[in-house]
Formats: sequence, C-alpha cells, structure tokens
Amino acid sequence: MKKIGLLLFFAGFFFHFASAQSYVPFPTGLANWNCLYWHQWEPDSYYLTNYEYIQEGDTILKGKTYKKVYYQYLDMSYYQRKSPNNLEPREYIGALREGENRDIYFFPVGIHLPTTAPITFPNDTTEQLLYTFANLSVGMTLPINAGYTDIKVVGIDSILMGNEYRKRYAIQNPMIMIPEYWIEGIGSNAELFSPFTYNFEWRFYTLCFSEIDTYYINSPNGADSCHYSVNTGIGEYELQKMLFYPNPATDIINIDASGNNGKSEAIIYSAQGQILQSKEFDSPKTELDVSTLKPGIYFLRIVSGKGNRLEKFVKK
Repeated sequence: MKKIGLLLFFAGFFFHFASAQSYVPFPTGLANWNCLYWHQWEPDSYYLTNYEYIQEGDTILKGKTYKKVYYQYLDMSYYQRKSPNNLEPREYIGALREGENRDIYFFPVGIHLPTTAPITFPNDTTEQLLYTFANLSVGMTLPINAGYTDIKVVGIDSILMGNEYRKRYAIQNPMIMIPEYWIEGIGSNAELFSPFTYNFEWRFYTLCFSEIDTYYINSPNGADSCHYSVNTGIGEYELQKMLFYPNPATDIINIDASGNNGKSEAIIYSAQGQILQSKEFDSPKTELDVSTLKPGIYFLRIVSGKGNRLEKFVKK
C-alpha cells in the first residue's frame, strides 16, 4: 500500500511539474543559431561547413511586425567557392514572428533561400508556419508544409537550458529521415528551417543557440562546442571505417565497427523515418536480423562515442 502511495505521489509530482512548466517564447531581440552542414559522398569524401542564422532588427510585412533574419557564412573557404564574385557573406533571407497561439511564422525572401542547406518554400508571397508549440501531444500530425512532408510528434519531455527547463518535442519528419527535437524558444536541433528542407547525402546540426546566454544544442559527436572541425581529433574517421554487409541484404546485416571502442547502437529506420529496430552492442562486430523487413529501401544509423553515421541499404 505504501509503494502504491509513493508511486501516486511521484506521478502527481511529475504531472504537476510538467503542467506548471512555463512556456518559453521565441526571442524578440538579437539571437543567433550556429549551425553545421555535413555533406558526405563516401566514407572518406566529405566536407563540413559552419554557418549561422542571425536575428537582428525589425521589419513590417503586410501590416505585421517581424524580426529580420540573416544568413552568414562562417567557413570563408566555402563562401569563396560559392560566391566567386565576392558577394557579401551575410544575406537577408526573410523574417520571423511568433503568433498569439505559440505559432512561429517565417516570411521568406524567395522560394529558394540562398543558404548552404537546400531550403525551399511553397511560395514567397506570404508567411509560412515554421513551428507550432500549441497544445502538442504524442501522435499529432502538424499542419506544417502539408503536401510535401508529414511531420508528427513522437515524444515529449523537458531539457535544462541554463537555469530553466524548456519543453522538448521529438519530431518525425520523413524528409529529415532521422528523428529531430524541437525546443521551445529555439526551434530544431537539426536545422532552423528543418520543416522546409531534406536530407540526402548531407546532415544538419544546430550546434549552439545564443540570445542573452549561449546554449549548447547538438553536434555530430556530442561535444559541447559552438564550432566543429574534423581537425580537433574527435575520431569521426574511425566511425567512417565501420563496415556493414551485404547490401542488398536478405536475412542478416553484419556490422564491423572495429574502429569504435565502447558501447554502440544500431538503428534501422524506414524510408518514412520510423524506427523499426534497434540494438546496442559492446563488441566490435554484431549482426542485425532483417528477415522480417519487407523488400524496400531502409536506413541504418550507427551511434557511438565517435559520432553518428547514417547509411542507406536495400532489403531484398
């Protein structure tokens, strides 16, 4: 009886904590999203580009007040390759505003933004719903970029940012392929404009968010840093030496992660981004049973202390 009483007490405590937690709105002043774009063709052929989104200044569009958003290159070698005519490395790309119902809107300057990530909007004549944080629940499909993708809430928890907790939502977006998190007052831990972009041979990371304080958000290897470089000895090369075979697969996929030490996890996703199977392993080699999967295209993600790697495979 005492155990039941304690369980009810803690359940009530956590429910009260979650329900009493204050909503954190998007910033209304100067803010910065420091990001990383990882483009990879082959295990040993990739490049990284640091860039940032800067919110600074006000503008009025169709009678509504917005905050201006700029895109800026941080990797000048990439900027010089992309802009041989010496264009300004900082470009105005549109404006953000938060509505009355915890809806975040973006009014783009064009259908295709001049950014490192391939970001495309349905049109550039009206604002687009970028995020919503209004009364979300697990299983909810969000009315964002409808007709192009199918964004769903698959989990809800809280995360400590500085000295306050913020609601965090696990999001499944088939265009992003792997789960991402949306954080109140910040946006996605993948890309600020993740609802309007997609993954293929590239991945996105929001490394840090800065307003009054700077908060670490995400990185390929979990390092608490606002910049990322393969020259810092993070060990990403060892992860790229991971082998999996055969591909196409029939019943078994063999994983050889000899370059990784410690615990790793293998996760299989459907082409729509659903987690179908996961397995933790400590040994350098392991097997995945894929015999029950239907024929088609899937994604295999390896997560370890060395970082993350996502690969596509075919089930025969």
